[in-house]
Amino acid sequence: MRIAIFGTNISSDFKQKVEEVIHSFITAGFDTIIHKDFKEYLQSSSFSINNTNVFTDLHDSNADVLISLGGDGTFLKCAHLCYKERIPIVGINFGKLGFLAQTNPNDIDQIIKLLKEKQYTLQKRTLLDFSYKNKSKKFSGIGLNEITLQKSNAVKLIKLNVYVDNDFLCSFWADGVAISTPTGSTGYSLSLGSPILTPDNHSFIITPIAPHTLNIRPIIIPDDKKITIEATGDFTEFLISNDYISQIVRHNPTINIKKSKHTISTIEFHSKNFFGTLREKLNLGMDIRK
Repeated sequence: MRIAIFGTNISSDFKQKVEEVIHSFITAGFDTIIHKDFKEYLQSSSFSINNTNVFTDLHDSNADVLISLGGDGTFLKCAHLCYKERIPIVGINFGKLGFLAQTNPNDIDQIIKLLKEKQYTLQKRTLLDFSYKNKSKKFSGIGLNEITLQKSNAVKLIKLNVYVDNDFLCSFWADGVAISTPTGSTGYSLSLGSPILTPDNHSFIITPIAPHTLNIRPIIIPDDKKITIEATGDFTEFLISNDYISQIVRHNPTINIKKSKHTISTIEFHSKNFFGTLREKLNLGMDIRK
């Protein structure tokens, strides 16, 4: 089995554990390759990473599994890197909450054992496709968590007109709007007050961001619907974001969002499940009165 390892910046506090994880894969007999930029970063930061091949393009890597070393932000970058290649991802958490990168690096021996014995299932994750025009140029991309359209001016509200399959839904004044996937329902969407969806749910969530009225609420729609958002505002610029990527737009944008034909697959070990992760990461149902 060929393992491709991806990461970005990892604190030197994790130096020993990162080295242990990488060397454990090599020692266990996995054909291990590391993203070129990540290896150069590790070496420049005095990590002991030698005698490993590198890759720059996953398409030519022939990898069977992509390992994300970092937090949820690194996992999102992995998703953008591999979504066309259909290589499943394992997230090993060196970040904070670790909802996507949910595997503990202290469990590396167990991870290796389960990978070798194929004691896991593949969980398909829905992606969003979006497109919009900025002046004469058309921009498009994907989102694993969410697509957001927000104001970039701290003072002015913007008006948002939302359509679902060309049917007018509503208009409202707000700081913005977020369109989230089931995967994204435990991210920014959750902090906006939206519900949690299981990863296999076939829905999207439309969530207003700080609306200037109490009569607009998050709405769940089937994921086979297309969403169009028109934004207008005076003396303001707009910020369009897909996961960790953002762009300023200086005119009233119209953004089109739909379910992508692509998906990503995450490796879910049999020892973990989504509801267990909710209890572990969010303390779901914990009685804090004790």
